[in-house]
Amino acid sequence: MTPSSLEDTGFEKWFLGLKPQKQYCGLPAKGTIAAALVVLERLREQCDLRMASHLTKGGAQIAGLTSSSLGKILARFGESRKFPSEAGRTNRGNNQPINDLLEALEAAGFGGLACSDRNSLINAMQKKLVGVIGEYYKLERLRFEYDPASPVRVVIASILEIAARRNQSGPVAQHLVGAKLALRFPDLTVDCFPYSAADDQSGRAGDFRIGNTAFHVTVAPNLGHVARCEKNISEGLAVFLLVCESKVSAAKALLETRNLQNMVAAESVESFVGQNISELAKFTSDGRSSMMAQLLENFNNRIRLAETDLSLLIEIPSALRWE
Repeated sequence: MTPSSLEDTGFEKWFLGLKPQKQYCGLPAKGTIAAALVVLERLREQCDLRMASHLTKGGAQIAGLTSSSLGKILARFGESRKFPSEAGRTNRGNNQPINDLLEALEAAGFGGLACSDRNSLINAMQKKLVGVIGEYYKLERLRFEYDPASPVRVVIASILEIAARRNQSGPVAQHLVGAKLALRFPDLTVDCFPYSAADDQSGRAGDFRIGNTAFHVTVAPNLGHVARCEKNISEGLAVFLLVCESKVSAAKALLETRNLQNMVAAESVESFVGQNISELAKFTSDGRSSMMAQLLENFNNRIRLAETDLSLLIEIPSALRWE
């Protein structure tokens, strides 16, 4: 009997038998998942179920297990983020679970399938494994190095840069601005909406509104944002269009297309957040560390409240003090 489902191949039993890792909240080891993805990919080219055929010389590593090869597999399933943390490329501990998988496939008659049927099952196996990787991302916080000598604007820029590498700069920028506004105006209620809740779809004046001022936050300004600004102005509101520093010139050029350049404050998120934090810190180094810690704690609380993707949380460096 030839296998026709993941259960038939023994993959499901193998997966459920993987040792849960405490540091990953019960998920399997990252290295095992990475190795399985690559070995399954190799089976597309040649269905060789012998473990030795999938090891590099010396038997220490899974052949072909690189960041590049993993990236190509993940991209095929719509996952553009880099595999979180080290994939365990040199870990011999991956060998036994992979050997168990290959033995399960062989026992199920996987090698006797037609190429199209085999690849269909490989797709299903890899899809399940990529789903596990999505769970890793929820555990992987944004991390950055804090230099107490750096201006707050530079610190914010470094956070946004790291977030951009993970395609997360949009929500991070929005919630940094929200955290700053809440810190600056503790007696006011500052809205905390999910990044996906576009303001033009929910009847809001902007991502935030303080008094008679609307704030729009984006890392990719376009004419849609200009139209919202124009609408705000027609309603008697003052408007801020907050973008990444590299996009300030582009934002101003877009505003000029509607002759709004003198009616909308187009500023960088880095400066908008950084200036207030420095002021609240009374321009002292100790105060700056304390206020940055409070900003990031505020940011994390807002992420927990509004977002389901907890990989947006920022790891607060130990160098920051909150006294």
